[in-house]
Amino acid sequence: MRTTSKTRLWIIGLLLFLITGLYFQLAAREANAQREGHSSQPQQAVAQGERARAASPLWRSFLWESMPPEWLRDSKQNILLEAYQKSEWHPFFITARFDVSQAGQALLQRLDHLESEAIDPRPFQLEALRAGVQNLHRQKAALKAADPNYSDAPAEFQDSASLEAGSTRGKAQSAGDAAASKDKEQRYREVFRTASEVDLKLANALVRYAQEMNPFSGEEQVKVLAGEIPMQEFLSSLEPRPAQYKALVKALHRYRQLAAQGGQMLLRDSATMRPGESGESVRNLQKRLQQEDFYSGKLTGTFDAATREAVMHFQSAHTIPPDATVGQKTREWLNTSFRDKADMIAEGLRLMRQSQTRRFDRYVRINIPQFALEYYKDGKVKETHRVIVGKAGGKKVKARGRMIGENQTPPITSAIEQIVFNPRWYVSPRIRKELASEIAADPGYFAKHGYVQMASLDATGQPRIFQMPGPKNALGRIKFEFPNVHAVFLHDTPNKGLFQRTRRDFSHGCVRVDKASELALSILKDDKNPAAEKAETYLSTTRPSHVRLSQPVPIVIEYVPVTIGEAGHPVFIGDPYGLLKDEQG
Repeated sequence: MRTTSKTRLWIIGLLLFLITGLYFQLAAREANAQREGHSSQPQQAVAQGERARAASPLWRSFLWESMPPEWLRDSKQNILLEAYQKSEWHPFFITARFDVSQAGQALLQRLDHLESEAIDPRPFQLEALRAGVQNLHRQKAALKAADPNYSDAPAEFQDSASLEAGSTRGKAQSAGDAAASKDKEQRYREVFRTASEVDLKLANALVRYAQEMNPFSGEEQVKVLAGEIPMQEFLSSLEPRPAQYKALVKALHRYRQLAAQGGQMLLRDSATMRPGESGESVRNLQKRLQQEDFYSGKLTGTFDAATREAVMHFQSAHTIPPDATVGQKTREWLNTSFRDKADMIAEGLRLMRQSQTRRFDRYVRINIPQFALEYYKDGKVKETHRVIVGKAGGKKVKARGRMIGENQTPPITSAIEQIVFNPRWYVSPRIRKELASEIAADPGYFAKHGYVQMASLDATGQPRIFQMPGPKNALGRIKFEFPNVHAVFLHDTPNKGLFQRTRRDFSHGCVRVDKASELALSILKDDKNPAAEKAETYLSTTRPSHVRLSQPVPIVIEYVPVTIGEAGHPVFIGDPYGLLKDEQG
């Protein structure tokens, strides 16, 4: 019995020892797993790591080491530096498992279509970016072989000093274990470094793309990088007026295809063609209209009703009065190359993306080639007006590094601060010089046209002159004043017949607007300005009245050669100043 009791005690002691040993072994494993960033269920942790955003403090040093030095000197990179600082120097597009995140994949897909939106892909260095992604995939595979449960958790990455000393976790490592640990660290270093380079390239590409698409999206750029805005939502928000923009992208693809196919029919006969005529010239006309899908009938060589309708459709799409007569203007557009049209569309896309109008909900927009003004409220067109802009021809002067006509209306972004009823017109020295012959021929010229000479002198030493308000005043009855370095303003005109012309470039640079009183009244009413009720009273006299707006109205004068019509098809407005030809040359 005594021996049996001793045996039982020995067995119980052994069991307690084994249980205690097992307990400490399990506890050690759990502690080790916690240190290394793994749970007791490694497969679940791996799955979470695939989706989790990288959060290791090691990223800071690798991102700094990989950052191009010029970024710190380039103010354009402030957005990126601000975003990385906001994210505590963690990558934007790399997960805890060193994968390119869904946001990064969405960005890469969008960057694959840069040329389709007429964006030059070269500054984005896409080949280097794709090579970096492929290199990251290869390095990840090598890391996985060294550590199947790899992630960016800090405990997975030992410092060099501990590895060189053959550090141990509770006991000495064998030479093989030390070599394996050192190899694993090297794999981690390579992956961290390459992943940091890829993240920086993706971040730079996103900011570049966002600035190309919408230069006013700076705040949103920081938010999307920080993960506060979904990537797809952000990329979609960059597109200007989606329906028009997408229609222009589609048109660009179509005209590039036409240009690549070649074989454009040119109309070499200079004679005017009219409905009812027939012959080879009409057949060529039908074939040419067919190439742009304006005509779908047979090539009969007869200028019949279907051909007439096609010609009128073509004319409307090129801002030509649709009279069905193929004259010089219509022929010029028929002979404009598909490549030139594609270039116009590309320029239209660029200008649409970069337009200052994207900053505002209420504004006045003038498109110089279109000879049109649009007044927007709440982001929608409230009314449209015909305008007269500066002359295309005349003496060339150098402005901002390029030669332009001295009378051409320049692109301007400003704000209408004041409306003047019955304005005086102060004659500039340049216009006075043009009037010199008329003044010399008629001593009573000043009196007849309501001009008054002032005691002060202008830049040429001549007495300054202004024209009194009245029916002959060159500014008409209303002037819209907005500050700008070109001394350009928007105003009424006594020569209202000129608004009936198709091409309306007759001024010395200022913009004349049709139905100026209607525009003034709309602006005053939307401004909730008491002067709105006094407009008729102001116009019943010839006394100048200056009305300050409580909220200045942004005004944007642009030069956009193509737009989208109501049916979603491109409308080619043209290049009256020849600015596109100068750029291409």
